[in-house]
Amino acid sequence: MSDVLIRRCGVLVAAALFLAAGASDAWVWNPATGRWINEKNLPQPTAQLQVEAARSLMEQGEYKRAIRETNKFDKYYLDSEWADDNQFLRGEINMRQGDYLDAANEFQQVITNYPDTDLYDTVIKKQYEIGDKFYALGEKRMGKRWTLFRSRPFKKAIQIYSMVIDNQPFQEAAAEAQYKVGLCHFTRDEYVEAAYEYQRVLEDYAGSDWVDDASYGLAMCYYEASLSPAYDQTRSRLAIEAIDEFKSRFPEDERTQGLDEKREEMREKIARQRLLTARFYEKRRRFDAARIYYEAVVEQFPDTAAATDAKDWLDKTVQGEPAAQQ
Repeated sequence: MSDVLIRRCGVLVAAALFLAAGASDAWVWNPATGRWINEKNLPQPTAQLQVEAARSLMEQGEYKRAIRETNKFDKYYLDSEWADDNQFLRGEINMRQGDYLDAANEFQQVITNYPDTDLYDTVIKKQYEIGDKFYALGEKRMGKRWTLFRSRPFKKAIQIYSMVIDNQPFQEAAAEAQYKVGLCHFTRDEYVEAAYEYQRVLEDYAGSDWVDDASYGLAMCYYEASLSPAYDQTRSRLAIEAIDEFKSRFPEDERTQGLDEKREEMREKIARQRLLTARFYEKRRRFDAARIYYEAVVEQFPDTAAATDAKDWLDKTVQGEPAAQQ
């Protein structure tokens, strides 16, 4: 078969494939490139019309096609004044599909790539809305005992709220987001991390409406994170300090009720830890050192059960029982 005949056969096959592509596809010949172009791949005449076309597809529920139109915008109109609107639209499309994390990241690109955009505040609201959605989902899952990865939505909420804080630091919206980051950690039983985030509310947003909640949350973090008397009692002491601070600053807050009981529980732990130290020295027959700790328990924590035990030892010492061993 000659080369000419082969080329002619190739043209016929290409023509057949072209016709099989479907009557709905409009192909036009572009003399400049010497190629056929599918009109479906051409953009709208202007950047604004391109964005509107993508938005129209989104409203019709044609999300994949809408995304393709936003990609087409980037190919033809990326340097236009509508570029931030096109990027924002990507976030909206992802939200409509329920891809909230992807939506938040797309919204973030609006601020990252177009810091002077008029959509700045709207982006913040959208991200906050997404953070709240993840938090609500986390609360719903926490109520289901056997659900796998119950606390994962809180982790995603932390990620989104952190975007809000970074995008708009030291503003009221950021103060609430900062508090909710702490709340998410607390719900995940990450008490040390939660305490750090609550402390940031108190330090960075001291004039906000979230100081009382953060102050209470800080006290609860130290309370929940406190260890048994056999271990270091720094967190118990911090819990007492945080409880006293909260009660002092917000005496009318109804949450002060019940804090006294938690405070006494922390004092009992500290007293019991010192009692264990006293017994440690006693077992090693270092009675002078033991006496110092027993006396400290009685003097500093007189209303605790540990103080009763310490006083019994001191009374016996006076009566000569341990003294005879010294």
